[in-house]
Amino acid sequence: MDTEFYIVCITIVLLTVMGVYIITAKKKSLLHYIFFTAVIEVFIWNGAVLMLNIFSGNQSLYFFCENMTYFGSALVPVSLVLLGRAYAQPEKRATKKFLLLLIIPIITQIMVWTNGLHHWFYLEYASMGNYNTPGAYFYVHAAYSYILLAITVIMLSYFAIKNSGILSIQAVMIMVGSIIPFLINILYTLNVSGFNAYSTPIAFTFTLGLYLLAMFRFNFLKVTPIALQTVMNRISDSFVVVDTDLNIIDYNKTFTENFHNFSGLRKGGNFYRMLQEADLPNTNFEQLRDMILKATETSETIVEDIEIDINGSRQYYTVDFTPIVQRNRCIAVILLFKNITQHIKDMQKIQDNQAILLERERLASLGQLIGGIAHNLKTPIMSVAGGIDQLNWLAKEYIESIGDAQVTGDDHKEIAGEMQQWLAKMKTHMSYMSDIISTVKDQATKFNNPGQTWFTIDEMLKRVKILMQHEIVKNKCKYVQDLKVDSNTRIDGDINSMVQILDNVIVNAIQSYSGKGGDIILKVTQEENMLLMTICDFGQGIDDKIKDRLFKEMVTTKGKHGTGLGLYMSYSTIKGMFRGNMWFDSSKEQGTKFYIQLPIEEEQRIEVDQYA
Repeated sequence: MDTEFYIVCITIVLLTVMGVYIITAKKKSLLHYIFFTAVIEVFIWNGAVLMLNIFSGNQSLYFFCENMTYFGSALVPVSLVLLGRAYAQPEKRATKKFLLLLIIPIITQIMVWTNGLHHWFYLEYASMGNYNTPGAYFYVHAAYSYILLAITVIMLSYFAIKNSGILSIQAVMIMVGSIIPFLINILYTLNVSGFNAYSTPIAFTFTLGLYLLAMFRFNFLKVTPIALQTVMNRISDSFVVVDTDLNIIDYNKTFTENFHNFSGLRKGGNFYRMLQEADLPNTNFEQLRDMILKATETSETIVEDIEIDINGSRQYYTVDFTPIVQRNRCIAVILLFKNITQHIKDMQKIQDNQAILLERERLASLGQLIGGIAHNLKTPIMSVAGGIDQLNWLAKEYIESIGDAQVTGDDHKEIAGEMQQWLAKMKTHMSYMSDIISTVKDQATKFNNPGQTWFTIDEMLKRVKILMQHEIVKNKCKYVQDLKVDSNTRIDGDINSMVQILDNVIVNAIQSYSGKGGDIILKVTQEENMLLMTICDFGQGIDDKIKDRLFKEMVTTKGKHGTGLGLYMSYSTIKGMFRGNMWFDSSKEQGTKFYIQLPIEEEQRIEVDQYA
């Protein structure tokens, strides 16, 4: 027996393995069933060709096997077209109209098995190894098969390249597997030397083998690539993929809609050159280019906020620069554009509305503090008044001593020394009153008109202590500051808003003790570029019924004595103004910890004079 005989035997074994593999696969889809059908058809085709060799001496069996080969050769092109269609459009089901594809194969079967009556398919049969003389209908069958194979080649190759790129293993397997049987069948039909009845079924076995590898090893025929492309085209975020030379590899439909001003948008075009040619004034294209190059060099995802002018409208985007790393080398970068324009506008409206609410809350809070402030001012005012009386008495004594021979120079120095002592005491009291007045005045400043854009931790803590001192003492509480960071660390934002937030949390901590008193700890720590403030009490804790709603709506457990604005507005301010985060941990009868996390920069440190 010749070598081709043994090759066909091997292909039959391979087809059997393929069939078993498909049957035992879990979660079968339409693609699996079409694939299995194609395997059966090619199996019969190869088996019939094998039998041709075995029964070459028996004319009736030989003709029977010859006719059986067309069961495979007529139906395989139809199965491959259905396979390609199911791959290209997995969301669509097969309909009855596809049964029309079987008309020609069915007629072929009829023509083959009745050929002795009309000789339309073959004019005459040749001996084994020679070519049969084709009849008129044979060319109809051949043309139909070639058309279906051509459609399969174009369909599968196009979508493989679209989904994974022309140089991917998946695309190469699909294109090679699709083209080889097409070419071999043409050569066999044209009676080219070296190609015989064995060649075509062997070629189709090779095709199915490549498809199977692509299907289960490289995820060909799974709906993931198509589904992913469909999803990416429908999401509201835009994305574009560029290689390390900034050439465009891919983009989604949303990107073309949002950035229709980009001229020359096409795969293979240079992204940076496209940006330069776009009519987008006041847009920093170098920023995008630099971020792409940085992501390429570091192989780490970078997030950056950018502003783009489109048709005179200012648009705001958060862009994720995600590198695609293969074998420890960055080969491309995905740019995901998240449009936050509406979010920023909404935040501005919310902040405008919050300004009014927060102002009311601040004034209400200040009203509660007035009594404490007045009490704090009484002592230094009375001390200053007493100092004035003492200075007045010493001044009279000094005047009366002038010209008195019994008053020595040491006596004058003693009187002057007492005056200086009282002046120093009065200066200390006046400085304290000045701090109180400044703090109260600043806290009365409108929310939307901050006095400065940054402040230090030292300034913040001093104001909190001044404002809360009376309330803490009055409620028999003990206030402890645990500072684990440089007191000169700078925080971006409005100090008045932050002091108001801390006051709200501390007031809640005081009230958790129900007048019985207890410790209130304000701890400040730093982790990398984040500052963490923890306000801790050991009171009654927060009711489980309101935990989930505490930051989402205005809730209070104080009845008519509470508004619920404090924590609600505090959370909104931390998120919106300081771009930080706020959360809490509370247990019934064990206490509560409020956490405030703020972003800081290490280099944002300044030298300030310490308060006396």
